[in-house]
Amino acid sequence: DLVFDFCKKWKDGQSHFEFLTSGSTGQPKPILISRQAMISSAKMTGEWLDLKPDDRALLCLPVNYIAGVMVLVRAFVLNLQVAVVEPSVNPLKDLSPISFQMASFVPNQWYTMLKEGVDLTSFFSNSKGVLLGGAGLSPQLIDQTFAMQFPVYLTYGMTETVSHVAFQSLSLKYSDSFELFPSIGFEVGENACARFKADVTDNQWIQTNDRVERISLNQFKLIGRADRVINSAGRKIQAEKVERELFGLIPNRMFFLGSLPDESLGQKAVLFVEGLTKIDERVLQSTSLESWEMPKQVVYLSKFETTASGKMDRLKSVALYLNSQK
Repeated sequence: DLVFDFCKKWKDGQSHFEFLTSGSTGQPKPILISRQAMISSAKMTGEWLDLKPDDRALLCLPVNYIAGVMVLVRAFVLNLQVAVVEPSVNPLKDLSPISFQMASFVPNQWYTMLKEGVDLTSFFSNSKGVLLGGAGLSPQLIDQTFAMQFPVYLTYGMTETVSHVAFQSLSLKYSDSFELFPSIGFEVGENACARFKADVTDNQWIQTNDRVERISLNQFKLIGRADRVINSAGRKIQAEKVERELFGLIPNRMFFLGSLPDESLGQKAVLFVEGLTKIDERVLQSTSLESWEMPKQVVYLSKFETTASGKMDRLKSVALYLNSQK
């Protein structure tokens, strides 16, 4: 069992651990993370949420990825209790109400629990922080989360930063920008991409592919990934911006903005929708997007490809579509 395997290695004092990056925008790659960086990250989270010994955390994420394993590290470093639940899209479905002071979910789990009517208050009324990470949230999901009477945060981080280095409050005190933890060094470099340096990175600069807008010394807004910019007829389309505009217009369907080669445009923006039932494509006209930002084509795929960590694999989904057209 992966949980017991990690716990034994930690108790034995192992100094470095190998993890795969999530593979959101390419092949997952193995990287080594130091024990000291993991301890620094756990302490940072403990101070942020004021976690105390015997506070209870929920582990419902795979421990072969950094977000899941850090639940265990926090338990060791901060003397927390941990309830281990098999990772699934609705990890609380068969669990009797129990009070958690901390829990971590990916957005798909949060979406499913809300959709299936899980009484989240019965689990988190005494929570110090429910953390959502690994992907962005739709405006509708943010609206539903805003009503929660316990603290929910969207976190920003990656394997290389040993989970989160910044957070955005989604309930009680809503914020539309990310706030950095005090110990995190932050710069905006080439192509408006962020980079970070702290104890959690063993004091090495970590260059990201995330385009950001700096709001203040310790706050930034996420624009989108540099590798999700579509160059179409000399214009740069940020895919995430278009997706945010379309979320409310295409309810209950998974979709993403990608691109396909085009003779006149170079790349044309294409909306990929999961499921073969067609949407009413006229709704795409009712956005505040510029005409050049609008999808030029809608492609329906029976099912999107996913990465090993369960995230949508856009590159692979587009590649399989292109192969099917040959």
